[in-house]
Amino acid sequence: MELDSDMSLYLIDSNDKKPRLESCLMTLHCNQCNTVVGDSQSVCGEFKSMKSIMIVRVTDSVSLSDHTESKMERESNNCLHRSLECSSCHCILGAVVESTPLHLEMLRSVFLLQKEKINCYILEQSKMVKASDLVFDQKPISESIHEAIKLFRAQCDQMTQLHNRLCVNKCL
Repeated sequence: MELDSDMSLYLIDSNDKKPRLESCLMTLHCNQCNTVVGDSQSVCGEFKSMKSIMIVRVTDSVSLSDHTESKMERESNNCLHRSLECSSCHCILGAVVESTPLHLEMLRSVFLLQKEKINCYILEQSKMVKASDLVFDQKPISESIHEAIKLFRAQCDQMTQLHNRLCVNKCL
C-alpha cells in the first residue's frame, strides 16, 4: 500500500505501480464534459492491449452508433464494432465489439471504454483521477469464492459457539 501526496491510501500493483480497483466505489465520467457514463459495480476487467476498461453496463448518457465498423488495429484485427458516444459532448468513448475471432470472444457484447477518454470519481476519497492512472484488473472468481467460504465458515463457527453457550446456560 502507498500514500499519495494528500495522504490518500491506494493499493499498488507491483507490476505497473498504478492504483488498483479493489472493491473501490467510483463513478466513471467522460473526460471532456464530466457526464457520468458508468460505475465501478459494472466493471468486469481491463483489456490492456487496447487500453480499455471492460464494463457490462453504461448509463443512458452513452449512445451506440448505428453503423458497424471494422477496426484494422493489430489488437482488434478482424473485429466488427459499434462506437460508444457521450450523449452530452458527442465524444467517442469506446466501442462495443460485436464480432471477433475466437481468441477475443470475451470482448463480445461488452462495453470497452478507452481509458484516456474516462475520468474516475473515487467516492471514498472525493477525488477525480484519470482512468489511465488506475488498474482495473479483477480478482479471479476462485479467489472471491474462497474468501466467501472462509467468511461463511467463520460465521458458522461463531454461531456454533453461541449455540453451545445458550445450551449450557439453558441446562443450568
